[in-house]
Amino acid sequence: MGIENLHKFLNTFFNENQCQVEQQTNEDLTIQLSPELDEQLMNRPFYWQYMKKMGLEGEPSRLYLTVNPNKKDEDENKYEFIHFGSPRLQQIIQILLSKGKYVKLYQSIITTQHTPLIPWLVLNIKISYIGKDKKEVLKSIGINMVNGAIINEFIHAIRDIQWGVKISDFCYTLTPLIQVKHSYQRIMQLVEEMLQQETHEWAATSWGKMEKEKNLLKQFYQSEEDSYQNHYQKELEAIESIYQPKIDISIVNGGMFFITQYTSFKLLNS
Repeated sequence: MGIENLHKFLNTFFNENQCQVEQQTNEDLTIQLSPELDEQLMNRPFYWQYMKKMGLEGEPSRLYLTVNPNKKDEDENKYEFIHFGSPRLQQIIQILLSKGKYVKLYQSIITTQHTPLIPWLVLNIKISYIGKDKKEVLKSIGINMVNGAIINEFIHAIRDIQWGVKISDFCYTLTPLIQVKHSYQRIMQLVEEMLQQETHEWAATSWGKMEKEKNLLKQFYQSEEDSYQNHYQKELEAIESIYQPKIDISIVNGGMFFITQYTSFKLLNS
C-alpha cells in the first residue's frame, strides 16, 4: 500500500484535514474531527442533515484510534484498532483518492515585483495495453494554456519547484487563452499520435494467439450438434475478451499548475 508508518500517516492525515489531534502516544491517537471528516467517517448522515436544515453548526465527534491490537483502556472499547485492511483505513484511503483527483498549485516564490504566473493544465494518464500480455505505462503531460506549448513527463520536469496552495505575495495569474476543454483535447490528441507512432508488436502477437485459439475451438465444435452452439459462442467470446488486443486510456489525476514565465521557459528548453 505504500504506507510504512501507519501511526505517522494517520497523524499527518488528520492534521492536514483541519482536525485537532488532542492526544497521542506511539500507538494511540485522540482526534477531534472537523465537521467535514465527521460526515465522511462517522456515518451520521441524518444528524448532519438536521443540523444543516436548522442552520446549526453541529458537534463533530472524537475519534480514538490505536495501532495496538491488544490495547486495554479504562473505557471499554473506546479505542478503535486500525490496521492495514481495516474498514476505517479503507475509508481514509478513499477520501484521499477522491481529494487527490484534482489539484490547484502555485509556484512559491519570494518577490517584491508584480509577477505573472502562467496556467498549465497537467494530466497524469495511464495507458493500458491489453491482450495476451498486459502492460501499463504512465504519462505526465502538461500544456501551457497561454501559448499551447506541451511538455512530456511534466511531473519529472517540475520536481525541484516549490509549491503552495495559495498564491505568493505580489503574484497574479494570467487568464488562460486556451480553455480547459481544448487543452484537454490537445493533450489527448498528442497521446493518440504517440500511440500511432508505436509499432505494437504485442498486438500482432496477441491477435495471432487469438486466431489460433479460435481455430482450435472451431475444430472442436464443428462436428457437434446445434445444441452446442451456445457453448461455442460463449467460449468464442471468452477467447476474444482474453486475447483481442486493445488500448485503454484513463486519467489518473490532474490539475492546474501556475508557474512563472521564467520557470516555464526553463522547462521548455531543458
